[in-house]
Amino acid sequence: MKKIGLFLALLFCLMTSTVLAADNPRFDGMRTVLVVNTTQQGYPAQYMKKRLAEPFRVPYWDRVEASSSLSPDNITVDTLRQLSTQYNADIVVVPLVRTWYWREYTAFFWYDDGEMFTECTYDLAVYAYNRQDDSLKSYSSRGSKREETSILNNPDDILYPAMNQILEKLPYKRIPTDREDIADQSAANVLQTRTTAGGAKIITNTSPMAI
Repeated sequence: MKKIGLFLALLFCLMTSTVLAADNPRFDGMRTVLVVNTTQQGYPAQYMKKRLAEPFRVPYWDRVEASSSLSPDNITVDTLRQLSTQYNADIVVVPLVRTWYWREYTAFFWYDDGEMFTECTYDLAVYAYNRQDDSLKSYSSRGSKREETSILNNPDDILYPAMNQILEKLPYKRIPTDREDIADQSAANVLQTRTTAGGAKIITNTSPMAI
């Protein structure tokens, strides 16, 4: 009975490890990106963290979150280099709210009882460390806006386009463009067509496309 029990226990461990491996697949050429949060609290910081995860997905990226947070003063090349080594990460990214000012107030004029306005000033940045060339760069979006509160009343109206701008500047994309092998493969996979005299479109690719 002891042997049967031991056999079943080993079989259970084997099956568990197989399931875990299937849940965390590793593809050829996949890079690890480490997302590090700062000690900042508040909605803008949480929003940046959520949006920053968008490009980093399988099969090109293995996204890992650091177990500890950094203070803004510790976002240095030495600190991120150490984290890169600790987590064996190719890229380390840190979202930072450098400035966030949001104010709603009532402006009184001589001809009415007053109107509600919203003012916002922001400076958001993502710091990215690249282990390959041991470099630390930042990509930011900043600006200010003043509108009637009936028009500007949701921080997402500022945060969404600001993060779009940062993600556009960030060189690490959903399908990486900073690697020649993947960029060449993506270019080869573009569907090439030609329109006939009768108006029909036909495929002219000379080699099969990857699906």
